[in-house]
Amino acid sequence: MSNLKIDLGCGSSKKEGTLGVDIHPYSGVDYIVDLETEPLPFPDRSVEYIHASHFLEHVKNPVPIFQEISRVCIDGAKLEFWTPYGWSNSAFIFGHELFFNEDHYLHMCVWHSEQWSKSLKARWLLKEFIYAVDPIFLVNLYRHQTPIDFAINHYKNCVREFGVFLEIHHDYDGNTIQPIRTFTLDRSSTRYFIPNKSEVNLTSIKLEQAIRWLSSTELVPHLQNAQLDVKQLQSLPPDVHAELERLQLQLQHKQVELEQAINLIEAMETSKFWKLRNVWFKLKKLIGQQ
Repeated sequence: MSNLKIDLGCGSSKKEGTLGVDIHPYSGVDYIVDLETEPLPFPDRSVEYIHASHFLEHVKNPVPIFQEISRVCIDGAKLEFWTPYGWSNSAFIFGHELFFNEDHYLHMCVWHSEQWSKSLKARWLLKEFIYAVDPIFLVNLYRHQTPIDFAINHYKNCVREFGVFLEIHHDYDGNTIQPIRTFTLDRSSTRYFIPNKSEVNLTSIKLEQAIRWLSSTELVPHLQNAQLDVKQLQSLPPDVHAELERLQLQLQHKQVELEQAINLIEAMETSKFWKLRNVWFKLKKLIGQQ
């Protein structure tokens, strides 16, 4: 037995071209195994591909299963796991024990890979996160001009299904790699790369502005007064409507100028001149106090 392809917890929906492994004797199951208590019925380093779809979330402790996966996999074997996403309602239905998100795999493969390599007796390389997103949700993100990476990180029920691609290596001495992130309409469709558009370059100025805005007592009434009803806008005289559009365009220009000014100040704060200036003022203050 060599170069096997297997499907763990396949149920009655075994992936084509694989050997099905499940605790129940469903149609298509080739090996009846209790994966939580029994070893995989395959020789060491005999498997080149392992698929698992909506199985791992039913397991209380997947580590023994992961150790068995390491044992039976050849060097460079591919793993493809699909589960509900941890930030979706379907992750929390009855019968689910674990609620998978990125951190489970990052912990094993990136953040603490050396410790996990000893436990799993192999190095697991995390290659890709795949997010299956509902088409209607994608259209709404586009309508509101919301980057998909921001939605995945902060919105509940954005992702319907969560996929992970990994590789197993037994004598790996390379560098730790970071996974790419892609989204798709469903697991068999085209995958699209997710750029980090919403990544924030955190500075003291931005943080102070955010705290001031979020803690403002005038925030709620200001927003309420700023929201005009669509019918009210449509009923305005043409000249007033044109003036509103002009003011909106002017506001956009001012916002761009403000952002440019903030970026300039941030650049100045990190310059040698600015640092020398701060040292000079502190020294001057000390001299004045004496």
